[in-house]
Amino acid sequence: MTKVRIHTESKIIKNLEINITRSQYHYLVNVMRKKDGNKIYVFNEDYGEWIALVSKKKEIKLIPLKKTERDDNLLDIWVCFSLIKPKNINYLVEKVSELGVSKFIPMITDYSLRTKIDIHRLRKIAIESVEQSHGIRVPNFGDLISIKNLLKDWDESRLIIFCDEHTNNFFFDLEKINLKKKFAIFLGPVGGWSSHDREAVNNLENQFCVSLGKRLLKADTAAICAVSSLKLLIEKKLNV
Repeated sequence: MTKVRIHTESKIIKNLEINITRSQYHYLVNVMRKKDGNKIYVFNEDYGEWIALVSKKKEIKLIPLKKTERDDNLLDIWVCFSLIKPKNINYLVEKVSELGVSKFIPMITDYSLRTKIDIHRLRKIAIESVEQSHGIRVPNFGDLISIKNLLKDWDESRLIIFCDEHTNNFFFDLEKINLKKKFAIFLGPVGGWSSHDREAVNNLENQFCVSLGKRLLKADTAAICAVSSLKLLIEKKLNV
């Protein structure tokens, strides 16, 4: 049977009723055919995952019963990506949220696509991905920002992994440095990085430039490849 999971911003406390949104109501009642007395799972990062009872009175509510042992591997990975086509951004957020990251930051770079970005829609996509992939933490979203301004007050304790096809370093080369627990993967646009973009990153001390291989990957594919590689490397090196 499919494990039905709902993300909530509310406190999750035993026997304290939780209201749900209209879209969550539609999903539970019309898609998953849940009825009064059925059990599902409800979760968020602060309270973990709980078994909850579906309660249908005038409107449907969830009643938490018991916390599960389900936990998340909370690696602190940011994905900072240059603007690309909206459909590719949607795909990037959907798939990388399944893998598990803590934050997305959309960036304006010299060659990034000039387009609008809908953070509300992206968050909805991320929530659905985390629900379906049995994660706990839904990634946050930073506001759209230029790479120059993003790096101006950069936290030097967060290692930047700068993905660039013009380097001979590869992900396994990261084993040569002291891996820390805070990371940021930087992904360029379709037109690639400009010399100004590269210079802005190279001026920082805590950064490492890597290639994702000989093939030229689209930004959304590159994001999946980079996050997967980093997670496997961290889990191997730090035994998390």
